[in-house]
Amino acid sequence: MTIFTLFSRILGAVRDLVIAHVFGAGWITDAFVQAFTIPNVLRRLTAEGSMTLAFLPLYTEIRERENPHAARKFAAKTLGLVLAATTILTGLGIIFSPQLVYLFAAGFASSPEKYELTVLLTRVMFPYLIFASLVAWAMGVLNAEGRFAAPAAAPVLLNIGIIGAAFGISPFLDEPIIGIGFGVLLGGIAQIILQVPSLRKVGQSLKPQNFFNDENIQRLLKLLGPSLLGVAVYQINIIVLRNLASFMPSGQVTHYYNASRLSELTLGIFAFALTTASFPELSRHTASENWEKIRSTLRFTMSTTLLVVLPASVGLAIAAEPIVAMLYFHGAYAWSDVQITALTLQAFALSIPAVAMIRLQTALFYALKDTRTPVKVSLFSILLTGLLGWWLSQSLEIFGLALGLAAGTWFQWGLLNFFLLKETELRKKWWPLRSSLFYLLASGGMAGFTWFTSGYGLWEKGAFLFYNWVIFLVLLAGSAFLYVLLLLIFREEQVLKMANRLNSKIKQL
Repeated sequence: MTIFTLFSRILGAVRDLVIAHVFGAGWITDAFVQAFTIPNVLRRLTAEGSMTLAFLPLYTEIRERENPHAARKFAAKTLGLVLAATTILTGLGIIFSPQLVYLFAAGFASSPEKYELTVLLTRVMFPYLIFASLVAWAMGVLNAEGRFAAPAAAPVLLNIGIIGAAFGISPFLDEPIIGIGFGVLLGGIAQIILQVPSLRKVGQSLKPQNFFNDENIQRLLKLLGPSLLGVAVYQINIIVLRNLASFMPSGQVTHYYNASRLSELTLGIFAFALTTASFPELSRHTASENWEKIRSTLRFTMSTTLLVVLPASVGLAIAAEPIVAMLYFHGAYAWSDVQITALTLQAFALSIPAVAMIRLQTALFYALKDTRTPVKVSLFSILLTGLLGWWLSQSLEIFGLALGLAAGTWFQWGLLNFFLLKETELRKKWWPLRSSLFYLLASGGMAGFTWFTSGYGLWEKGAFLFYNWVIFLVLLAGSAFLYVLLLLIFREEQVLKMANRLNSKIKQL
């Protein structure tokens, strides 16, 4: 799963680079970013967020306590529910696109041309909600059956669709950015087609069934209510921050988007992949009330996640300008855009460990069928994030918004920890304290090397200077090598296990 996610995130970065190169960081790109955000927010509400979190534990319980046939029948009825709900939402979204754009980006109303383009792009891309929701449904079924490859590979096709459209459709249109919208739809269709063989292998029917008056669907809807509210709170947070960004100078939305995408690159490759893979395990162990297995899964997932995200957070914060310059400083993307994006990336980097841990904590709450606690915590965190983001943005603009988000994220993590400790079985040892300390120490040592090496680059000359590539590669490779070396010196458990496995594989060769 990590391999496919890595490939997908790399292509996602290429996608963003292509858009930045062709369209720069102006009002046209801002319009696309806001328009693409609207169906994505609803997608997370209807599918990847609430539906997946509520569906998978219930599917697992039905399969374990009844039989696989009953679970597949439940999945087919859920498919009917997903199709009906997303089709209605898509129709309403297309009709009320002007109102939705105003909700997400009220600041665009002062520029009629930007506002109208955003509305048009929103209408073009809204059917993606249906495609993405079907992929999320397939992901829930396949992950519960222990199959992770096809769902993890699906975003690859979305990125290919957008990149292909940038070169194959956009140049032939009067408004080239519309071609990117068509690429989103093509990528969404390809994502669905990719899931079909895997669904057939697990015996899942692709024919939606009548979901009315079904006892398990009613149970799903009861779980879905609080989980929908929890995800909605998070999405409201995005709406508030994006709306604040829409009042800022042209290009700020794009800077915010590109910085967030770079931080999500690390989270998506490792943290989210590990959490997604652990969720079916947690659901299975909670169904059998095997607390020892639950703690073991938590300990391994948390340790492996922090092993990667802690140094990534430090590295992104210190080397933000070199990274952004080498990736984005070309075409229509100016040096001033690089500097603002890098500063915003530093703020996002501060929140990466908290986001990764919250993802795992939330999965645990949903596996335990406690959907209320994450909602309550989210309500408090969104209030803090919105207030801090608004206050800091008054003087720091887009950097202030990102700082407010980072502060709210750490607040949310602290509250979730507090409520987890109320569960007696979770007070027992599962947090990898010793490993976490070693990760922090090694990250600190790596930080010194990263800062020292980045000082030798001529980053204002971007990626077209070969000397910069030499420094950049030394920075990346040297930082990673030093981090692992320090952990080996500390004899950290996870790294030693990986080293031993690698040695055994080499000997077998």
